[in-house]
Amino acid sequence: MLVKGFRLLLRPNSRVICSPIMAKLSTKPNPENESSEGREFKWLWPAYREVEMFKAGHDIGCKHTGGRYRYNTVKPLDPGHVEQALRHYQRKIQNCRCFFKEREGKMWVCENPNPDIDFEYLEGAESNDVIKQLTGEPFLADWTPTWKARLIPVPADAPCHIPEIKAAFPYQYDLVMMPHHALIDGFTMSFITGKLVGLLNDVIAGRPIDDEPFGVYLNNEEIVKMDEEIAKDLEKEPEKIEAIKQELLACDTPPILCKAFPPPGGKPSTDFVYRNINQKSLASFTAKCKANGVTFNSGLEAVINTAIIEMVREAGVESHHMSINLATDLRRYMKRRPLPILGLHVRPTVHRIETPSNVRDNFWDYTKKLHQRLSVFLKSGEAIHQNVVREMTLPQLPPVEHHAAGPKALRDYGVTNVGDLTVLIPGVGEHLQQTDLAMFSCTHYSGFPMLHQIYTFRGHSPYTLSYDTSYLAEDTAVQLMDRILALMDELGTSPN
Repeated sequence: MLVKGFRLLLRPNSRVICSPIMAKLSTKPNPENESSEGREFKWLWPAYREVEMFKAGHDIGCKHTGGRYRYNTVKPLDPGHVEQALRHYQRKIQNCRCFFKEREGKMWVCENPNPDIDFEYLEGAESNDVIKQLTGEPFLADWTPTWKARLIPVPADAPCHIPEIKAAFPYQYDLVMMPHHALIDGFTMSFITGKLVGLLNDVIAGRPIDDEPFGVYLNNEEIVKMDEEIAKDLEKEPEKIEAIKQELLACDTPPILCKAFPPPGGKPSTDFVYRNINQKSLASFTAKCKANGVTFNSGLEAVINTAIIEMVREAGVESHHMSINLATDLRRYMKRRPLPILGLHVRPTVHRIETPSNVRDNFWDYTKKLHQRLSVFLKSGEAIHQNVVREMTLPQLPPVEHHAAGPKALRDYGVTNVGDLTVLIPGVGEHLQQTDLAMFSCTHYSGFPMLHQIYTFRGHSPYTLSYDTSYLAEDTAVQLMDRILALMDELGTSPN
């Protein structure tokens, strides 16, 4: 079947990078812009280390991130409408028009005023296969487009997480979106995902789309100044520098799960385990966390730690500490703006917690201790001090060399809980509803063998475990996920 809606007919499974003529924001040259090989662009600012690390990772096919969105529509979805919505999306989000270019030996973030879009309509494809393909290949950003979109029809009899919506919106589609992580972090991804639903619904309705940007794309200038002030203060306290340094070094340990379950080896790649948490179990566990004076985040980490410790203990391996990678959102340290701050504004941090093999016997006492440790870690500024001390005292390979060396996993896992995304992604329109959301992230060459991602969306809670196939076998990853969910159910309903 041929699908109409573009200037060209799209054949199933064909790739279309849409015409730059259609994508232009302006047809007039801007005197402030430069031109290279006949292509106009604007220099924005030098790339900072976090950006350079993701770019270097993407160049070799790792550290990708993205989402799969399930759309239910009243009528069959015209790919031409999706293409129009994506153009508006790119026009209203500056960092979706950006790429990287070297300037006097330094990598810079640049903006293309007239970018293409990379969009495919894949009839007959499977979303999981598309995700594996996208996350298993390099993603260069030397020119736009620097994000990818894949629209995939879903069979009519496929289950829907919100059955009452499916009755009125029977046509189902998956949209797989994969932005370049050097330009977009988790908050940005969630925020603009919600905006895309509204854009597509308005395009289907034939409503005009205004020119107002969705957010403001910023560099890390404020964070650099803060780091400089922290470094000056730390120079007066050499003993504090040494203490933070030693704690950082102590966190660098091989994952204990890999001691009990030998890594499969082979070429590093990422695979995924997708689950939805039972809502009754989640509600009970959340209530238990609140009753014990801890956050759900602390409770989640405690459950993951307990599941890992019990698995390795049953395999005959003893361990006492867990080393956990967190992504600290730097917006908390930045001046507020009228519009949301977009871009890459997260920094990896690490903490460790002593975890006895019988942790289940005193689970809530353990969770309170972990919660207190996390609270001090974030409120004291230790999370932000880590990076400054690391730069001051520990040798750092340049990003390209770091990834060329094949970085080893030195954490037990990474975890992100972004809370209830329904606020950012209502997913509601008269022509289209978003009924599901699945996040995915590449973990190979990330410094940890697996990443746990949990969030709430429209009354259900997707949970994605992304794991490095060279460190964890599929059955180990599945066993761990199932144990985590069973523990959450048991601990949420137990009397103690």
